[in-house]
This record gives sequence, C-alpha cells and structure tokens, in this order.
Amino acid sequence: MTTIAERYRELADEVRELNPRARILLAAKHQSPADITRALEAGANLLGHNIIQQLVASEEALADAPAHEVHVIGHVQSNKARDAVAYAQVIETIDRVKTARRINTLCERQGVTREVYLQINSSGATTQYGIEPAEAARLADEVAELDRLRLTGLMTIGAHTDSEAEIRRSFATVRELGDKLTEAGHEITELSMGMSADWRLALTEGSTIIRVGSSVFGPRKRA
Repeated sequence: MTTIAERYRELADEVRELNPRARILLAAKHQSPADITRALEAGANLLGHNIIQQLVASEEALADAPAHEVHVIGHVQSNKARDAVAYAQVIETIDRVKTARRINTLCERQGVTREVYLQINSSGATTQYGIEPAEAARLADEVAELDRLRLTGLMTIGAHTDSEAEIRRSFATVRELGDKLTEAGHEITELSMGMSADWRLALTEGSTIIRVGSSVFGPRKRA
C-alpha cells in the first residue's frame, strides 16, 4: 500500500512530464492536519479549501508545517469572507461583482491585497457556481477597478460527462477566454482546471493548476 508521500511524488512526476509549468493544488476538504503535513513534507506547497471553517482550523493547526500557499476553491458566503481573506492568499471562486466588492472591502480593513480568479461555468451546468463565459469580460473589468484585488486567473469545473470531447471543450472554452481577457489588458496567467478524474485532459488544454485530493490522500474521509 502506497503512502501519501509516495502518491504525491508519483503524481508530481507525471504532471511534470505533461506540463512542466503546471502546479498541483491539494484539495484538503476533510483531511487531517497530519495527512496534509505528510503531503507538504513530500514537496506539496499548494492547498485548496472548499469550506472556510475547515480552512481556518487547518491553517491554525499547520502553523509549524512547511511553507505553503492557500487557495479558496469553494463558494464564499458573505459571513465567511473575512476568514477567507485572513487565511488564504488566493480566492478562485469570484463569479459576482458583489462578492468581489465585499472581499475588496475586507482586504482594505485587513491591510492586504489578494489574488482572485473568476469562476467560469464552462459547461452550462445549472448545478454549478460560476459566471457564463459571455459575461466574464464585464466582470473582469469590474474586478480590475478594485484596488485590493489582483485578477490573475480563471477557474472552472470540467463538464460532468463521460464524453471526453465535451470535457475538453469545457476546458478549451476557459483557455480561449483567458487569451481574450489577456488581449483586452488583463493579466491572466493561471488556469485552474482539472480534478482527480479529468486532470490529464485539463493539462492538454492548458491548465496551470490541477485540483486533486483523493489521488494523493486516498478515499475522502469525513470529519
């Protein structure tokens, strides 16, 4: 039976072969600080949290762990935004100007600047958060007006289907959107695309960050 460290290093080697620039974000939902520390000690340096309460508890428990960057990869409720700003360096799930303005205000109060990504609903799924691709340019312009936020990337969840062509299309939509936003003057350098089931497809479509959990930690545990 392989260990967390072995699984992380094996994954990192495969990712490096497919795209040397790509990074691995470990989705830490329901993972213990001990298991997260094992992954960090194996070379991981990028963590993602869906649930803000877990983000806070995890980061407080990892105070002495190897250095790492933290991303919010879940919907940010208004009453949880303050902790998101305090404990994460990047928020990947901006899909409304109201949310962006709220986070900007909290950044001003805390005296910090945060990177943000726009979450794009690239498959048109009604069950997913995210802005429609056609509306992204307007939101990007609105976010660019906020002094404490730096728009540096796009995030998406690939199409939930067995069709490889549809999954690829959803990722390609975001890659092409990133190119258009960059041409319009936005500095889109990161594409957060691909999870445990489809990260290889995402890398071939230009992903710079894949979000995986069970591939490294094993079957998800409930807290």
